[in-house]
Amino acid sequence: MNAVLRWTLSFLVGLVFLVGLIALINSRDQSGVDQHASVTAGPGQPYRGQPALSAGLEDLVKRGNVVVLYRDGSPPHGTRRLVPPGGTALARVGQAVVLEREPTLKTALAAVSARKIEEADSPRQLQGFVDYWLGGR
Repeated sequence: MNAVLRWTLSFLVGLVFLVGLIALINSRDQSGVDQHASVTAGPGQPYRGQPALSAGLEDLVKRGNVVVLYRDGSPPHGTRRLVPPGGTALARVGQAVVLEREPTLKTALAAVSARKIEEADSPRQLQGFVDYWLGGR
């Protein structure tokens, strides 16, 4: 009985020491991870709901998809090259680029992710935005 008590007491003292050491190390940690940086990082301007997206498109961008809006009756030449093959299967997993007409745009194109928007006059100007945000960073 005495040996069991000694073993238990030694175990508890060791456990308290270990927890204290971890707490000390954690309190000294200055990792430099900035929560604000994750929101401001990446291409584009903060998306504040303009132009407004339909509920279906909002759901798509929340999954990680990128919506490319175009102003005119059809997308500018080369816009369809932004869309990876795969269709709805990719959209379900947040890896699709969805084209949608938005006649109120001030520029020819605008790409929208869950956090950012990038306006452009040509599809080439949106390629970096799409590559960065596709998948919901």
